[in-house]
Amino acid sequence: MIGIIGAMDKEIELLLNQMTIHTSDIIADKTFFVGNIVGKEVVVVKSGIGKVNATITASILLQKYNIEYVINIGLAGGISPAKIGDIIIAEGISYFDVSLTAIDDVVYGKMGSDPLTVFSDLKLKQKATFIFDDLGIVYHVGHLVSGDQFVVKMESLSEILKIVDNVLACEMEGMAIGITCYKFNIPFISIRGISDVIENSDQTDVYQSVSEKIAHQTSSFVVRFLEAS
Repeated sequence: MIGIIGAMDKEIELLLNQMTIHTSDIIADKTFFVGNIVGKEVVVVKSGIGKVNATITASILLQKYNIEYVINIGLAGGISPAKIGDIIIAEGISYFDVSLTAIDDVVYGKMGSDPLTVFSDLKLKQKATFIFDDLGIVYHVGHLVSGDQFVVKMESLSEILKIVDNVLACEMEGMAIGITCYKFNIPFISIRGISDVIENSDQTDVYQSVSEKIAHQTSSFVVRFLEAS
């Protein structure tokens, strides 16, 4: 089975519309839809926003179901050169709002002995780039950073940008899902659509107007990914 996690309804809506749902399991406040998309056995779930919701959801997913790999989909706030509608394939993901530097000899962004960055599975990443190249889809491969805030100022990312190179976007769940997969030894990939660009004067207005469209486009690319599996 392939596990697919999005944070919001708009991020999984298209997938559910294209899915033949066999069962749905409600665990805690999460609904896990089990079925198939383009002939592939999948479990699709809305985690809810933020790192805590994402960790709970990923942990249940990996414990209850026989998951081969996890795809994290959804929206992200872009950092130049990323533009509205671009696809980001995560090279790796780190926290942007974690600091133990006052009490421990670790770099900013590192949570104790956990890795600073978790990396998308190499084979899944190569497959995604091949598919998007073949389709002529604009995408970038780079790092994502995760934290529990909708970022509107680059200042919020200033410390992690000193540590991690080639950061192209930020979001709120990817690192939590990635670190959970890392600890369960399950491959994962994060594929995100740019719904807004940080510090653009109309950033929040643009997000409100295009986020549903970008979420659906990103989901449609994931369907292409599944078709090629």
